[in-house]
Amino acid sequence: MSVQRKKSACYCINLRRVANAMTAMYDAILEPTGLSINQYSLLLNIDQLEMCSVSDLALRVGLERTTLVRTLKPLFDQALIEDISDVSTRNREIQVTYKGKQLLIQGKPLWEKAQNEIEQKLGKHDIAELSEILTKLNE
Repeated sequence: MSVQRKKSACYCINLRRVANAMTAMYDAILEPTGLSINQYSLLLNIDQLEMCSVSDLALRVGLERTTLVRTLKPLFDQALIEDISDVSTRNREIQVTYKGKQLLIQGKPLWEKAQNEIEQKLGKHDIAELSEILTKLNE
């Protein structure tokens, strides 16, 4: 017997369910890169900054520093990012490696595919409205 998920009266639970579904979709589409959407997004943000401290990156992406450090570990382990700070420096400076840049290039059309799937499902008007609503909720 299949159980249907009941829509919750709780806005938070509904948003979390949608966020989990979106994450799963992006992760599945990005699977050929070996990166999750969280890792891909972090790699892209680091690349856009060219080099950055972990603290600055945490502020930019809205994560606690300790959570960010845990999320960055696989990127270090795969040599997609590197620590370029002086040994005596407490706050690490990081940058994307050549290997990381190649993975970003490979992932871009996959990410765009995920974006297009959402846009197709909702339409341009609803996407714009959703973006506006999410911005308000995030303030």
